[in-house]
Amino acid sequence: MDFREIIKMVLVLMITTGFWGGALSLVKKATEKQIEYQRIKNIKAPAIKKVLTVKYDNDPVKDRIKVEVGKDKRGKPIYRYVFLAKRSGKLVAVAIEGFGTGYKDKIGVMVSILLPQEKIGGIAITTHSETPGVGTRAMTDEFMGQFKKKPITVNFTPAGGVINAVSGATYTSNGIMMAVQNAVDVYKKVKSILKK
Repeated sequence: MDFREIIKMVLVLMITTGFWGGALSLVKKATEKQIEYQRIKNIKAPAIKKVLTVKYDNDPVKDRIKVEVGKDKRGKPIYRYVFLAKRSGKLVAVAIEGFGTGYKDKIGVMVSILLPQEKIGGIAITTHSETPGVGTRAMTDEFMGQFKKKPITVNFTPAGGVINAVSGATYTSNGIMMAVQNAVDVYKKVKSILKK
């Protein structure tokens, strides 16, 4: 095999891999939003539906907005989704996922805020790794129902004394309280954007 044939094979290989790499990149770009929508729809939508206790006539997952809520330790932006519930085009509630630390790891909680009252509509657990039968005792309607209809001006953290922790599941109870407070803090940070 002479040098020209080797160069020709290398060029053909480069052009072929470049073409298919570019094609795959275009497919990924074209389907990115739909994949993201389906992922949220399958994972977050049940919790969103559970917490949005008001009547709405839109798709909150489709009408979500992505907002920057801070920076991580490396200075990269942290984003959170705000799911908008509308009736006749008017915003009637939002759902935001907040995070707190339980006994083992992070606890994710979807929180709805009713508008214009700015009261909690409901909460639902989205993610956790708490001990079944111990920490999960705080994931009952009785405990989580304490948040309903409370104004967002109250302090939902354990120090606030507004929510009673479940005996024997204090870490989980506190993690849920912190997650609700986190979601409320995100709402307060972005509510001026929502009014536009």
